[in-house]
Formats: sequence, C-alpha cells, structure tokens
Amino acid sequence: MRNIFAAAVLSICVTSLYAGGAVIEQKDGKSETAYSIELETISGVSWSKARNNPGAKVDLWNVEHVKYNGKGMDEYNGLARKLAAGRGKELAEHADLYLKMAAAPQGVDDESWARVKLACRYYRGQGLAMTGQDDAAVDELDGFIKDAEAQAVEGGLNLKFTSAVSSKPVAKAGGLHRLYLDGLEALGLALLRKGESAKATDTAFKALEEISKELASKSGKNQYFNWALRALRVSARYAEDRKEYAAARQAYESLAKVALQKEGGRASRASNEASLRVGFMQIKEGDVRGASSRFFEAIREWEAAYGPAHDPNTNPPAFKPNWITPDISYRAAGAYVGQGMVEAAQARNSQQWAKALKNFCTSLAIFDADDEIRSMGLLGAANAAAQLAEQSKGNAVVASNYAKLAEKYLAELTGLFGKSKAAEDDQIAVIQSHIRTYKKD
Repeated sequence: MRNIFAAAVLSICVTSLYAGGAVIEQKDGKSETAYSIELETISGVSWSKARNNPGAKVDLWNVEHVKYNGKGMDEYNGLARKLAAGRGKELAEHADLYLKMAAAPQGVDDESWARVKLACRYYRGQGLAMTGQDDAAVDELDGFIKDAEAQAVEGGLNLKFTSAVSSKPVAKAGGLHRLYLDGLEALGLALLRKGESAKATDTAFKALEEISKELASKSGKNQYFNWALRALRVSARYAEDRKEYAAARQAYESLAKVALQKEGGRASRASNEASLRVGFMQIKEGDVRGASSRFFEAIREWEAAYGPAHDPNTNPPAFKPNWITPDISYRAAGAYVGQGMVEAAQARNSQQWAKALKNFCTSLAIFDADDEIRSMGLLGAANAAAQLAEQSKGNAVVASNYAKLAEKYLAELTGLFGKSKAAEDDQIAVIQSHIRTYKKD
C-alpha cells in the first residue's frame, strides 16, 4: 500500500511540475521559467512563477519563443531557432509531427497543447514558404489565421475587427495567438511571391496596418507598429522592383504615415526614408513637379537651419553638440539626390544638366548617407557628367574633362557599390559609351 501511495504522490507531483510549465525566451537573450503559461497572445505572454504567483507579463515584441516542458517537446522547442536559421525543410517536417499527434504529450496540459498545435500551423507554413512551396504555404498560413481567429481567448486587450482573411468578425481579437501578426505578414509575403500583390495588400498588409494602429492605441505601446512597417516596406519594394510605381508610391505613403504614428508625429529615419521614396516614385511616374516640391521642402528646411550647403563661407553651428543628426543628414542627402533626379528628368541642355550635377555633387560631397542614397547619387552624377560631355562635344577638352569626371563617379559606384540597384541601372551602358567617345588621354 505504501508503495502504491508513494507512486500516486509522485505522479501528482510530476503532473503538477509540468502542467503548463515552460521557459519564455526573450529577444535580449534573457529567459523566464514559468510554472504555467496563462496567456500567449498578441497582448503579450502572461505566466505564473508558482501557483497563484503571477510573473510580469512579457510584451509580444520581446518574445523569442515559448518552450514547453513535457515529454517529446524537443522538436517543438527548436522550431523558432530553425525558422531563424532558414532550415525550412526541417521546420515544416518537425511542425508536422505535432500536427499529426492525436493527443498531447505527457506533461503538457490541454490549453498549452492547443497553443502548440496552433503555432505549428504557422511554423509549417513558414517552412513550406522557405522551400519554395508557395501555394501550400498560402494554404497553411491561411488556415493558421482562420484557426487563430476561431480560437481567440478571453483576457487580452479589448480589440475587435472583421478579418480580411476569413471575412468574419473577431470579437476577442486581443486574445489572438501571439504569432497571429507574424502569420499575417508571412501570408502577405507568400502571396507576393505568387504574384498576387493586390490580394497580399488587401488581406494581409492593410489588416496589419489597421490592427497595429488599434493595438498601439489600446495598449499605449507603439512597438506594435513594427509589424505594419515591415509589411509595408516589403510591399513597396516588391512593387518598385516590378516597376509598378503607382502601387509602390501608395505603399511608401502608407509607410510614411505609419512611421510618423509610431513616433507620435515626429519625423524619424523610417518616415524620412519613406517620404523620399515617395518622391523617387513620383519621378518614375512622370510627376516631376510633385517630386520637386517634396525635395525642395527638405532642402529649404536644411538650408534655413544650417545655411546653404554649397556656400564655403557659411559657418554651421558646430559648437552645438550633435547639431546635425544622422536622420537630418539622411533626409538632406536624399533630397539633394532627388532634386538632381528631377533636374535630370527635365534636362535638355548643358545648363540644365549642370543643375542636376550640382545637386548630385552636393549630396556626395557634404553628407554621409547610407549606401543606397550614395549609390543613387553616384549614378546620377556619372550620368549628368556624361551628358555634359555629350553637350560639350564641340570642345574636345571640356568634353574629355566631363567624361573623366563621369568615369570617376562610375568607378566608385561599380567598385564600392557593385551589388546596388544603381550599379545595375540601364543608364550605365550609355554612360560608358559617352566616356569611351569623349575621354581623351
């Protein structure tokens, strides 16, 4: 009897130890050991240190993975690491192992098991996407989102919306599984790869934008906007690569708006970048007047605050600590490149090409911009100099000097930024032809 009683006590203790027990891994490398996980939602992960002893909720953006205790949970606990490492085949296969299991492993309670099964749909969808199975990935991620909506729990932020994926109202949206936003983002990316950009925008990216805004408003935490920013940036770049400039501009406009919302209306690197790219897309669309007003505003603000950038007699207030920030420098550098593109788009004579070259050179000479802006400036300067060589062909010496200048800018572009979009632009062939024609030793 004593042995039977002891075994029963041991069984109860083991069950208690593993009932919902987990380790919450965080982005900063720290972890929390939980007696049980109460909620694992987009509102955050709520957990207990011990029975009736709650721990501090972990915000969604700080959660790397939730590893559950229990027999046979090793493969599940390694899924997030496989996702980060790009091991798509193993990710899909190991997630599928749990989806095919009829019952929870020993030591995993029913609520935890429901969350695990749901997460596995997301991980399987990501694994399929990584291995190029976009049709299957879309189906799996679509199923994950619909299941997550159907299984939303009480206890999260007070949020409700109508799903663009299931077309159904979601009353307990704050209690959606914590991977729901990642699932929407992944679904949008998979749809883009299938060439269904309109569907990606309508069902995933717009939803992320709206939900992020509501979550930030309800919680007072603007980190929720990060999901919308990532999705809009990918959507915009995708449209730009496909030369769908109107769609790209619209995505960049939304991106700029969300970036400003995240910072409470204050400009940031993200909003400045998006605003510049709206102007770049306007040039591609042929709206040089609209683009010019956008760039001119940024240039005017820069010169009003710090003096004309091209005037060597101007003394900027260097005595002020951090008088020019990286964000200010980036915006001004991009604006001068953009204005150079505006001038180049309208140039018909040497005077107009000289204006374009002056703007490109101002950006290159004064500002420490990022690789993309600098590569665009180098391409613009090389092209303007090559065009000036063409315009000056009646004077061999002047034409040769411009050709050599074009060669200098082109050498930096192809030598230092050879993998940039600018280095692959169609203008390169024309520039090289003008250099060969007009350059004299």
